[in-house]
Amino acid sequence: MQFSKVESILPKIKPKLVQYQYIMRALHSVNTATDLDFQHRYNGFYRVQRRKPEFYAVYYGLLEKYKNQTVSFSDILQEIYNNTGRMEASFSSKMLSVIDPHYPVWDKYVLENLGMKAPYTYDKNRMKKILHIYQEIIDWYDYFLKTDEAISVIEKFDRYYPDSGITSLKKIDFIIWQTR
Repeated sequence: MQFSKVESILPKIKPKLVQYQYIMRALHSVNTATDLDFQHRYNGFYRVQRRKPEFYAVYYGLLEKYKNQTVSFSDILQEIYNNTGRMEASFSSKMLSVIDPHYPVWDKYVLENLGMKAPYTYDKNRMKKILHIYQEIIDWYDYFLKTDEAISVIEKFDRYYPDSGITSLKKIDFIIWQTR
């Protein structure tokens, strides 16, 4: 992952940063299971699109249930699977990262930028492989956040957005999301 173009990426982050800050502020002041404005903004930010109403009911019900608890990626992934029949690695990680912003997001850009690939949907060990890959993402962030490069990127982010109020991990997430 190269962060050499961080100065050109930072201005592009502002609209998404504003959306994210709203989500994080609203999370504990609304009922995520019923607040359609929250759901609409969350869907827009995380691109939770083209899902059936039943999926949204399960997803936002779980977010409401877990938002004040310690929960794991595995718990969320399993519960979504139990209630929908779908292994939603990306959406599970997004929920976890909103509940605890010290956890990274799994999406195609993160995987691509970190040189990782999601397991095939027909893989009989898919759940196990998803959990392993997510741990690899966590391990990458744990390692990278201690490097001089990460410290420099975070300092640049903080100069550009001095009052962002987001974790160092999220700052790196925002940069990676814009590196496509």
